[in-house]
Amino acid sequence: DGTGSMAGLASLLRARGKTAVIYSVDPIARRYKWLPLVSGTVHTIPFDERFDCTIVVDCADIALLGDTLPPPEVRGKLITLDHHASGHPFGDIAVWDPSAAAVGVLVWRIAEHEGWPVTPEAAVPLYVSLISDTGGFRHANTNAEALYVAAGLIRAGVVPSTIASSLEERPSPGKIRLLGAVLRTLELHCAGRAGVLSVTTDMVEGARASWEDIEGMVNWGRNVEGVQVGVLLTTAKGGGVRVSMRSRSDRVDVGRVCMTLGGGGHPGAGGCHMVGDLASTKEKIVKALDSAFNKSRPVSGPSPVVAAASPATAASPATPRATEPPTE
Repeated sequence: DGTGSMAGLASLLRARGKTAVIYSVDPIARRYKWLPLVSGTVHTIPFDERFDCTIVVDCADIALLGDTLPPPEVRGKLITLDHHASGHPFGDIAVWDPSAAAVGVLVWRIAEHEGWPVTPEAAVPLYVSLISDTGGFRHANTNAEALYVAAGLIRAGVVPSTIASSLEERPSPGKIRLLGAVLRTLELHCAGRAGVLSVTTDMVEGARASWEDIEGMVNWGRNVEGVQVGVLLTTAKGGGVRVSMRSRSDRVDVGRVCMTLGGGGHPGAGGCHMVGDLASTKEKIVKALDSAFNKSRPVSGPSPVVAAASPATAASPATPRATEPPTE
């Protein structure tokens, strides 16, 4: 969602004559490098650079950015576009709407509100944003607006079969070896309703894989018969454990579960970072999920950064919720 929405937004801004720079400290995932404009992503911003505004997309909390956010004198006005129900809106202007299936939907709303034509160059990454967060229109956040936006993007030039082919998984030998090792760690908890998988540095190195290869492996835990929530625990490079959760049940909001653990997300997908080792983290995760399952009540559904020299992007449509934090 982040990669697609920032590439789509950058394309729209450039078409309006703005100088838009796509900035992401982390490398773009291999399966998205073919997207328009993504090859020009920069990973550092010079301190003598000056932007009229910086737009942060798909980030639920400013704490998640750490020290990667350019200082005020570099970034200019700070605008955020987000749709995490567990989010904490921040910035000079925060456009936040949990009912949006993806941040790409918020970008579409802005383009529609401002009357900006959506070219194929912008439509393709926005469509990828949309299908990524809706799981190819299979997740519970697939609402009428998501399908309306998808139809508009198709009219703008997107060919769904071509996108599907471009995103088709072609795993490396290392990823296949790593997947085999990960599947052997499967544990069932919460009366068989939670499937927990683990990944360690030794496993990645032993499979001659890369950390990027773990993408999507959390779904294998969720896909086990009888399992409602899949969990992937990954030893983090800087210490601690990264937690990813995916839910197939409308009775467990994993975004809220992760929020109680210091993270956040959506009803169907959440994550957090926890201090400790795999064993202690697993114990805390299982306890939190046990509590969520025992409540047994339906839930209502609904970091990458784009730095853009464009005062016009401060305009936001009436549909998303826009907030202006108080100044001190």
